Amino acid sequence: MPFIIIATLYVNYKRKKFFNVISKKDSTKIEFNKVKNALSISLSSKIGTGAVIGVLAAMWKTSQNGIGGEAVVLWVIIGMILLIPLTYSEVFFTQVINKTPRNFIERYINKKVAAIYAVSLVILYSFGFTGFQMTGVQSVVKIFAKQNFNYNFTTKGRLIFIVIPIIVIVSSIVLTKSYKLFINVLGSLVSLLIILYAGFFLVFLFITRSFIPEYLSIIWRDFLNFRAAATGIPIGLIVGFQRIIQVSETGLGTSALASSDMMNSPRREAMLQTIATIITICNAIIITSYVFTYGRYNLNGVVLSGDGLDRIASYLNSAYGVTGFLGQSIIIMFFLTCGFTTVLSSYHFINTIIYFNENKKIAFYICLVTASGILSVSNFDMIFDAVDLLMFIVATINITALCIFVYKDIQNYKIK
Repeated sequence: MPFIIIATLYVNYKRKKFFNVISKKDSTKIEFNKVKNALSISLSSKIGTGAVIGVLAAMWKTSQNGIGGEAVVLWVIIGMILLIPLTYSEVFFTQVINKTPRNFIERYINKKVAAIYAVSLVILYSFGFTGFQMTGVQSVVKIFAKQNFNYNFTTKGRLIFIVIPIIVIVSSIVLTKSYKLFINVLGSLVSLLIILYAGFFLVFLFITRSFIPEYLSIIWRDFLNFRAAATGIPIGLIVGFQRIIQVSETGLGTSALASSDMMNSPRREAMLQTIATIITICNAIIITSYVFTYGRYNLNGVVLSGDGLDRIASYLNSAYGVTGFLGQSIIIMFFLTCGFTTVLSSYHFINTIIYFNENKKIAFYICLVTASGILSVSNFDMIFDAVDLLMFIVATINITALCIFVYKDIQNYKIK
């Protein structure tokens, strides 16, 4: 953690110092199609049920057996101040030298470390983040079936009727090599659902506006009471950084991979990915924490428990308690569409940074998604722990390469 903080500050400082030396100011007009293509993969891969699940899990981790936990909002905001500029820096530098993150690491560290980075990132995304999406989709389908048909899915039922169909569908799309078309279409749908989701939250916020001062007070009180300073501050920072990296993928190199087609200038591409990061974090942290916290203190059946499915159910119950069936329906559509899109988008990263032939890439992807789907039903905690570990491995390697670049080589890219 200290290394990531210091290295991030150093990289951002060097980027600011050499910004006008290694890049020119944009003079071309913004083209909608290029902007849309740059944002579609990024937003569709980042925004989804994993964001909500990650925030609720972080609230549980920072709570005392379900009491408190709201302080995670402030810890994330602290981390945002440092890590959002890093998103700009990593995309900007990889665009300037015209290399993908893996090639960037090969050049500035070595090929073995780059291979470790690539494999870790692929497992993180296609196994870890996909597991989050699978869990979210199971939650909303299970709740919808219970409320509308009085049917309660068993563990085996969730595997057979929810997880396996998702695996079959995404595998078929990848096998037919039409995943980019589906991502573009679903990315447009996700953009519409983001607007609807934001609309739901604005309505929720207006109806519960009297709770806003209490919400801020709860966060601040929990922040001040968060364990002893000697242990509370490090734990808070770790949890905050983990959630930012998990929600927005800052420091992992995926923002740079989403811009690997290099359709815009380095400055514009970096700004687009930074905007996507800010949208993702605000969607995850502010909306999730406020909706859940309101229900927790004002409605029945909303509790912060150790079970991931119960936390999602509580979140949906809070939304339903304030905005009714329409608000809950928007969230369910949002979860299902974003979850499916994120699972499918993970193949883009395998296809970009893994040096296998296409058939092996597809087989590797299907194996990871299948394992993730099975564990999302039987042992979600294993997925969550694997994600936390892999995030720091991937981020440390990527940020180290950025540090070496800005220390040794950045001056060689001065504009002639």
